[in-house]
Amino acid sequence: MQIIEKKWEDKIFPDIKDGLVIVFKIPVSTDKKDSGEIFAEMFWKNAPGDSYSIPPLVFSSKSNIYYTFKNGITIIGMLQWEKINNPNIIDTDGIWSNFKYYKKDLQTYIWHTEGFLISFNPRKKPDDIVPPPIPIDIIEEDEPIDPNIILKPSNGANLYSDLFPYIYISGWPKISETDKKYNFFGYVSTNSSPPTNTFYDELKTLKSAENRTGMQNEAIAFLEGKTPYQNQFVAEVKKLSGYIGSFTALYNHLETTKSSENIVFVVCSFLKTDVVSVLNYLNSTAYKESKEKLWDSYFALLIEMGYKSRDLEAIIKNLTICNYLETVFSSLNSRKTATILQSETLSNLFHATILLDKAIFPLPPYSTSPPQSPTLPILPYAIGNLQLVKYKLQRYEMGELAHVTSVMPGEKRKVVNRKLDRVTDKEEITTYNESTSENKTTEKSNDFSKELWKAIAETTQTSNYPDPGLVSTYGPPTNITIMGSYTKAQTTQTPEKKQITLYAKKVLNLTTQRISEKINKVRSHTQLKELEDTATSIFDNSNGKDPAYGMYSWLNKVYKAKVVNYGNRMLFTFLIPNPAANYISQVKIIAGNNLTEPLSPAELYIKTYQDITPDNYLALCQYYQLKTFPLAPNTQLVISDIMQLGESKLIGIPKGYEASQATISYAFGEGNATAVVNGFIGKSSFTFDQSKGNTGKQSFDLNKEQNTIAVGIVSSNVITMSPPSSAIDFQLSVEIISLLNAETLLSWQISIYQLISTAYAEQYEIYNQKSNVSNGKEERVNPLKDYLIVKQELEKGVRQQLQNHIMSTVGLPPNYNDEISSPGINFNYPENAQYINSSLEWNEMTYTFLDEYNSQNELFTVSSLSPDYFSGFLKAAYARVTIPVTPQYNYGFLYFLSTGFIWPSADHFAPCFDDSQIENNTSTDQATIVQELKNVFKEPNLIEKTIDSWEVVIPTSMQMLQKNNSLKIQNHE
Repeated sequence: MQIIEKKWEDKIFPDIKDGLVIVFKIPVSTDKKDSGEIFAEMFWKNAPGDSYSIPPLVFSSKSNIYYTFKNGITIIGMLQWEKINNPNIIDTDGIWSNFKYYKKDLQTYIWHTEGFLISFNPRKKPDDIVPPPIPIDIIEEDEPIDPNIILKPSNGANLYSDLFPYIYISGWPKISETDKKYNFFGYVSTNSSPPTNTFYDELKTLKSAENRTGMQNEAIAFLEGKTPYQNQFVAEVKKLSGYIGSFTALYNHLETTKSSENIVFVVCSFLKTDVVSVLNYLNSTAYKESKEKLWDSYFALLIEMGYKSRDLEAIIKNLTICNYLETVFSSLNSRKTATILQSETLSNLFHATILLDKAIFPLPPYSTSPPQSPTLPILPYAIGNLQLVKYKLQRYEMGELAHVTSVMPGEKRKVVNRKLDRVTDKEEITTYNESTSENKTTEKSNDFSKELWKAIAETTQTSNYPDPGLVSTYGPPTNITIMGSYTKAQTTQTPEKKQITLYAKKVLNLTTQRISEKINKVRSHTQLKELEDTATSIFDNSNGKDPAYGMYSWLNKVYKAKVVNYGNRMLFTFLIPNPAANYISQVKIIAGNNLTEPLSPAELYIKTYQDITPDNYLALCQYYQLKTFPLAPNTQLVISDIMQLGESKLIGIPKGYEASQATISYAFGEGNATAVVNGFIGKSSFTFDQSKGNTGKQSFDLNKEQNTIAVGIVSSNVITMSPPSSAIDFQLSVEIISLLNAETLLSWQISIYQLISTAYAEQYEIYNQKSNVSNGKEERVNPLKDYLIVKQELEKGVRQQLQNHIMSTVGLPPNYNDEISSPGINFNYPENAQYINSSLEWNEMTYTFLDEYNSQNELFTVSSLSPDYFSGFLKAAYARVTIPVTPQYNYGFLYFLSTGFIWPSADHFAPCFDDSQIENNTSTDQATIVQELKNVFKEPNLIEKTIDSWEVVIPTSMQMLQKNNSLKIQNHE
């Protein structure tokens, strides 16, 4: 067994002028099986004597690392021998790593290495040529062969494509007090008596009471200048009296010049004053009052985000210059001509970040929000150096010899190459048919219509009741018992009741006269597709005196790969529980394995059609997915009309309703006439006497009239008129209350019962068909499709976790209507979704799948680069997803996570939250994170830099005929 050595070295390592080296000794087995052990030695490049022997690596098993070197650095992690499931990489095996570098305290790691360190065991080229055992003479031709015949690809392939990203990670260093002093500034309350800043004090009180709504209302009152905040909001900074009104312009001037030399002279020249005047002004009461107004305005704009956001940037610039000048002019030399601060300190001061007071910020969530389930924390993971491997097709080259066709002198050879692709598609369809006969045939030759009505009379029961009316009951499916006296008669039904009892008769007849026929049909369809490609070659050397040759070579693809450094990125890590749960559920639904048996009407407490009510029918129609159905009739209708003296009318009653009660309102005209008016409505009469009043009202109980009701008005025979020629001015209005009759309600109940019963039968048949489908067919899935599925599901999980985090941070406002949309959807969801899409670099997302703890008290992990990543995705209990933040959103994204609102101004103006002394906060404080971002991203617009490039040769299954027939063959001894 042959042993080969491969060396890996960590070339990029800050702070320490040394590099970690691992030397691997790899056995090469002749049987090409994964056997043997790989031995590895770990040491530092500058101290090779201080080495650590890593436990032997066995295929697919972990080798844990825990060793402290003499330089004080401890390496903790693991190595694993894995397969590389990537056809674009020539090697099939690799060593996967995941270890961290710790200093003596072992509390915070200083470096993190994860990914494949080396690769080995190259793939076999097709049809390797075995040297012939018999010596062959050297054949030499006049024209030498060029072994590198190059074919360049088309122009469209001259673009690099992304292959995979990898990131070097460093931990968060602790911020020093000096860095915090010159890189951050915040509000400092002025101790005045009596206190003047009532707005700040009121916000503190409301924050302690966790009253977000009160804080917002207070901010709106301040912005609108309501009592006691008249003239407190600074709408235009330049209108402030004194030098402070010019501070925004001074900021823009210093930002343009980008020079800190003679800064005291530059400031005094811009303000057209001297050092003493500036010092006196910075200590004046007027300056402090103006600065208080700026801070209050800044707080109000942050609380009521979006209100006059254009003024927010000017206020931030002004407050920055206030802090800048106060620090610079408090650090002057003895002659007060220049500052003693260094240029780097001045630059930090100019780019200082506002540190918000934790007594006010961040705002508490709304108190009216529903209880939220606990969410997993979303924290910055680290700052990493993002590097991306890219590739493109460079050219095609001739590779090894594939085969040689030889034709002897005087020989004529015919070669036929036949390629046949055969696809057989077999389809079987099983049909189950059931037909039911609803008519009972008879040997009598009676008239069909007569016999039908006779049969109906035999199965129908009619009960005649004395007044007040008629009530009918029907046969199955429902048996109804009515208390009281009744008479029985066998008779045919009237045409009006024919439609009402249609469904009841149908069910009865199906029960007593059912004839079923079951037909099984099996349809088999077989389709055979064949694609045949035949190539015929004729080698005619009949007249030749020398042998002829046709030489074919394999065609290789040559790719150019390069490593591009995209600079540093702030990384966030998300822990997604059960990442494949949604995908597995969807697959089951599509495959028909997640079907739910529909509930029968009886299981929904609908045993008869009389159980249908106007209160429950809508829910039933929705459950059985009815598209059209009759609406429930109104239980009561009111019909009104106006009549005059001497007029008679037939007022219409809607079909299916009975007149129940009437109210007549009348009015006589003003005058000297006295009249008596008589009239009737239905069977009731009425008399109205003008001497008792010009207006009045009278109610009547009606006699359940249907279709129409008669109303008439006449005057009495004895009418005294003064003067005699005056006419009677009289009008009345009639309001008739009609109630729904029992027949109409019963008809509607039967129709709804019929619809839901039919719908249930259809749904139950579909359920039986789908539940009997065999799901044993396995389909081959493209690996790229698996990758896209995993990526899509993890992206959905990250987005959902971010939205849940915002919901728990902000909550729902008091005016939120949960009847319109679900509380789970944030009220500004579209805006947040767009910001999340833009601020995170989704294409550079990496992930690791975690299972539950095993007996060794370790997590089973599967990386995104592992060949088993899809099976790991399906069974993972958690997925750890790491995503870089787009650099131009660094500070704004931190603000977004803390407040739930999108930062509206320039990213570097986003404030920082003081969470250094918050109780139970074990994570890195935000000031430390922001300071590290400042150190790393001093030059944010770095161009892409290519670190290294190389060529990769990939064999193909294509062959190419050589132009020349010369070949150089060496003797083998």
